[in-house]
Amino acid sequence: MSSPATPTRPASRNTGGSPGGRRDLGLLVVLSVIWGSAFPVIRLGLLAGASPLVFGAARFAIAGAVMAAITVATRAARPDLRTLLGSALFGGALTIGAYAAFLYSGEQTVSGGLSSVLVATVPLWTALLGAAILTDERLNWLAGIGLLAGFAGVLVVFLPDVIAGGGDPRGEAMVLGAALSTSIGSVLVRRFVPAPPTMWGLTTEFGTAAALLAVFSLGPGVGASLPLNDATAGSLAYLAIGPSVVGYAIYFHLLHRGGPTRATLVAYLNPLTGITLGIVLLGENLSVSEVAGFLLIVAGVLLFQRERARVPVAGPVPTSTSRRTAGP
Repeated sequence: MSSPATPTRPASRNTGGSPGGRRDLGLLVVLSVIWGSAFPVIRLGLLAGASPLVFGAARFAIAGAVMAAITVATRAARPDLRTLLGSALFGGALTIGAYAAFLYSGEQTVSGGLSSVLVATVPLWTALLGAAILTDERLNWLAGIGLLAGFAGVLVVFLPDVIAGGGDPRGEAMVLGAALSTSIGSVLVRRFVPAPPTMWGLTTEFGTAAALLAVFSLGPGVGASLPLNDATAGSLAYLAIGPSVVGYAIYFHLLHRGGPTRATLVAYLNPLTGITLGIVLLGENLSVSEVAGFLLIVAGVLLFQRERARVPVAGPVPTSTSRRTAGP
């Protein structure tokens, strides 16, 4: 370690031209495929007869058990009780649990492709809430234009169905509620859980989400159907291991190496996979207004990310202050 009097050269981010940068770029693409594929796979399980809340509960129970086994096997350091409670309350209940409840319920009537488009607004909601709640978050004019463009895209998606009386605005609103709930949870985690994310924390979040979804699935009129046919069993296994365990492992790796700006680029890459696989697996398609809304949302996120990329970063980004996005 150098003395305070010794000047140090700030470590630069990995770029696409270096081996590490190319590897991280490749991981970003892999992550976008894994997370983007979750939207049509969720809908596949729902169409095969799974009830939304019990389907989500089963997914995160399996993911939590796998993550717990990995955590114990690797002898990961356990955070203090306050950190674990914060992870359970904000991360488990909101970032994952409420997100899954809204998303799975909305995807009963909303296509996987459109769901991935609406969830791409997470960075925009997080920025808006962060500016209101966190003392270190400020938005300049470029970020403001990005927010306006992104939310204009949401209106473009919603308005035709509302005016014409077609589609399912209520289902779309639930998917948008998933994006909002995970953004609230993300901001509150950053506000009240300053410790960096750990495998123990993610295990706690998965377990909390599974427990809450299971309890609410037993409510009157909710339904708790989980037929273990090929579609639901395959969807459940893929969602529990791929987007949950593997996806978050890649995300936190990118978050540590490249910082939040690069890691959260996955937010607007996800829809490309979600839309493509929705077409291939389920025969879905997007209307002209939905495509226009998607392009506006992507433009908004890109403008916002460009503003964030102008902030200089020296060395590895401390994950205790990093932005966090939610895997589907």
